[in-house]
Amino acid sequence: MKKRLFALVMVAAMIIATLASCSTPGGDSSSDGGEKVFKYAVNTEPTTFDPSMANSIGDNEILHANTEGLTRNTGGEVTPGLAESWDVSEDGTVYTFHLRDANWSDGQPITAQDFEYSWKRLCDPATGSQYSWYPADALGIKNAAAVAYDGAPVDELGVKAIDDKTFEVTLEQPLEVFLSAIGMMGNLAPIRQDVVEQYGKEFAATADKNVYSGPFMLTSTENNVYVFEKNPEFWDAENIKLDRVELNYIEKADTALAMYENGELDFVRLDNAVVENYKDRDDYGIFLNGNVDYCYINPEATDAAGHPVWGNQNFRLALNYALNRTEYNQLANSGLYTPYNALCFPGLTGKGGKTYGETYDVNSYAYPIDGDVEQAQKYLADAMSELGISDPSEIEIEYVTTDAESNKKIAEVIQEQWQNALGIKVNIRQVTYQEIYAPDGTFATGDYQVGYAGWGPDYDDPTTYLNLWLSSNDAYTPYANPEYDAKLAEAQAELDDPDKRMDLLNEAEQILISDGAWVPLQARNQSYLLNPKMKDVTFYSFSINIDWAYADVAE
Repeated sequence: MKKRLFALVMVAAMIIATLASCSTPGGDSSSDGGEKVFKYAVNTEPTTFDPSMANSIGDNEILHANTEGLTRNTGGEVTPGLAESWDVSEDGTVYTFHLRDANWSDGQPITAQDFEYSWKRLCDPATGSQYSWYPADALGIKNAAAVAYDGAPVDELGVKAIDDKTFEVTLEQPLEVFLSAIGMMGNLAPIRQDVVEQYGKEFAATADKNVYSGPFMLTSTENNVYVFEKNPEFWDAENIKLDRVELNYIEKADTALAMYENGELDFVRLDNAVVENYKDRDDYGIFLNGNVDYCYINPEATDAAGHPVWGNQNFRLALNYALNRTEYNQLANSGLYTPYNALCFPGLTGKGGKTYGETYDVNSYAYPIDGDVEQAQKYLADAMSELGISDPSEIEIEYVTTDAESNKKIAEVIQEQWQNALGIKVNIRQVTYQEIYAPDGTFATGDYQVGYAGWGPDYDDPTTYLNLWLSSNDAYTPYANPEYDAKLAEAQAELDDPDKRMDLLNEAEQILISDGAWVPLQARNQSYLLNPKMKDVTFYSFSINIDWAYADVAE
């Protein structure tokens, strides 16, 4: 029954949601003086509007609206973006993009040099982007690893403007999802060098310190409301239906819900605690957003007493076996998420037309969903023996999470399970979302022992998760395992047999599991309410959860 239910939810995850129904919320925020307006809310502030510095799904959703890449991916459908066509070399490693005539929001032409500057800026260590690893580890652009990690000159990166309208990208090896991946990532949008140099560190800090290539322009960030207006210079402006979008930052879910019910918002995410009250309404929807939530582990950290517990494999395994993920999900998420004990999102494409979750039975090799306290205590005893600790109470660890109320609840459930099963002490430290994900924040600087996080896939391939644990990628965790690196490299070098490559990627995932590299928790789905007058709002599992660039309001 559990597998069947999960499969049904998985099907819903891939649906592009265009809702039309009878019930209407208590107002009409989607028309304002004859304009077509979409108003919605988020509970975490954007971390940046600088394409090179973006590092979250929330950031990327905004960039998907105010930038345009070489291609555009809308719910999995890849269409030409600023590149009206492209050629691919016979060996699949060289892409030559031919740019259409298009302008920035200030009327200046968009050129291939704008793409070359942007992609080099992203990869350049001097920029300080947490996504500098992406051109190397995800896309495999030629020399990207040497530039990002080894100090090679940025001009050696395998991208170049042949002329104003021709942009060439060279990959180390073919990548099947390349066109799809670049169509979803705002990090790969063009950037104007003269604008960056004009504003320096203040580039994109406010709406007026940037120019825009996408369907919308950011025009205001005042009073926790981010206003986007239709960009008249956008190359496809005639097909953009909305005149304005207002994104409201509202920390408390009940406040946002009240605004929706009052007609002040057209879309609101529902807190799990209230879903039962709304799931039978016509304006209710749900999608599996691709997020797999877990706890990062910093293997270089010590506990409060200075014990190097995090570098100990047995201690990490003890934490994983101590968790009853079914009970955790019920207590922390009202039973609405899917307890999960592995890393790669089950909805990824697997083998033979099946999903990744259908291809591999993770329960056969992953941590027990309901936990195993006896085995957890054995792992802990071995860890204590190796570390010279005589009593579990001597171990005092710190769990870091954001200050969202839902995350506090998650932390408290995990705290109780670990303390009860293992007899250790667990403290909770809450910081803001920006503090935890900023380029100089909690994860990037390693200022944590174990921290709650998650990953929404940037593209439809297991490497979007697996790359995070490469020794070369320390954006979120300094974990390093040569065996794991070698297995992932072996998989990426397998160009002739896609099924063999997928099996090798799964073997890499199993290495992480056997090493206790992180603590998996759940695969997340999102419940929401959407004004029935809204049309063509797209929900997707990869990189972008809500896509309103081509949305419309019914007359």
